[in-house]
Amino acid sequence: MSKRGFMDGYKRYDPEREGYGNPAQWRSAFRARMSREEADQVLHGQKRTPLEILGLGSGTTWSQIRSAYRRLALQLHPDRAPLNGLTVQAATRAFQELQAAYTVLHDQFN
Repeated sequence: MSKRGFMDGYKRYDPEREGYGNPAQWRSAFRARMSREEADQVLHGQKRTPLEILGLGSGTTWSQIRSAYRRLALQLHPDRAPLNGLTVQAATRAFQELQAAYTVLHDQFN
């Protein structure tokens, strides 16, 4: 009987079969964010500014924007909607607005 290693029996990642491509392609797809044009379409007609959507006032720093975005993203993510008492549709809309506000502010600050 041969000795088994720790990873024996675990599913191995096969980019040809799984369809995610090589690790660099997976990372770039993971880091992809909403484009500025998409953000402008989502925020078109909004009465609130991107800072108000994030719950911040004027004169905030980039680190405050980033931490507010991360905090709200955890609360408003559609997968967590039932835990927070939201419908999936309401959480999806709020999350899209949050992403659009972050994209606009990211382009302004960076």
